[in-house]
Parts: sequence; C-alpha cells; structure tokens
Amino acid sequence: MINDQEKPRKMERVSRDQVETNERFYKIPKALFENEFYADMKLETKVAYAILRDRFLLSIKNNWIDKSGDVYLIYKNIDLQTILSVGEKKVISLKKELANFGLLEEERQGLNKPNRLYVGNINVDFEVIHRANTLGDKELSKRQVRNCQNDRSRTSKTTVK
Repeated sequence: MINDQEKPRKMERVSRDQVETNERFYKIPKALFENEFYADMKLETKVAYAILRDRFLLSIKNNWIDKSGDVYLIYKNIDLQTILSVGEKKVISLKKELANFGLLEEERQGLNKPNRLYVGNINVDFEVIHRANTLGDKELSKRQVRNCQNDRSRTSKTTVK
C-alpha cells in the first residue's frame, strides 16, 4: 500500500499561455541528431552547443562583432560549468569536441582577458541518417492524439500514416 508521501507528484502540463508567451528554451539543431557526421557527438556536447548558440542575442546586443563581421561570445568556462553542473575538465572536453567537429573556435585576448568564442555553423550537407519508424515532422491527426490521451492503462503505440 502506498501512503501519501510515496505517491508520485502530479505532472504539471504545459499550458497554452506558456506556449504563447514564448517560454524560454534552448534550441538544438536537428542536424546534430540526423546527420551522419554528428552521429558520434556526445549528447552533452550537443547541449553545450545549444547553450553557446543561445548567447548570440546577448552578443549582438553588446555589439560583440569583430572586424570581419563575425559574432563572438564571451562565456567563461565557469559559466558553462555552472549551467551544465559539471567540472572544469568536462567543460574543456566538451569544448574540445565542439572544436573537433568544427563548431567552436577560441581566440585568446591576452593576459587576464576572457577568450573570444566563435560558434560554427552546423553543416547540413552531410547525409541524413535514415531511421526506421521515425515520426519526423509529420503531424498526428486529432483521432490519433485523442487515442493517445484516452489510453491511460497501457502503453499505446502511435503510428503516423
């Protein structure tokens, strides 16, 4: 028998108001998951890319644009450590992996100045990994959604036609 303290907390569903008011999210490009070139990239590295890429708006607001017109970031390792809840060695490893995939360059500024970070563009020209039974970008019909919502007692299989 389960007492009140052992009951799982009821999930709070995302409301229409939250969706319409643009709740903040990190955007991770689908190409990092779908393109063969990025297949071996660690999930943590993909998340780190999304976090760094998210900083572009702040960089533009601060006018952090170099002589060539490229946007750069000032984002210290300690900041990335804090947001990812990892140590400095892990952040260095993630940044190294991003650099190996051509998605990050660091430029030294000199003594006691933080490095400039240049985030690379995702290469979408690589072959897409074809997965069996993928939903892709297809939308579910109202009937399919209703069937999923009404099916609480067992796992339902959702198919897209």
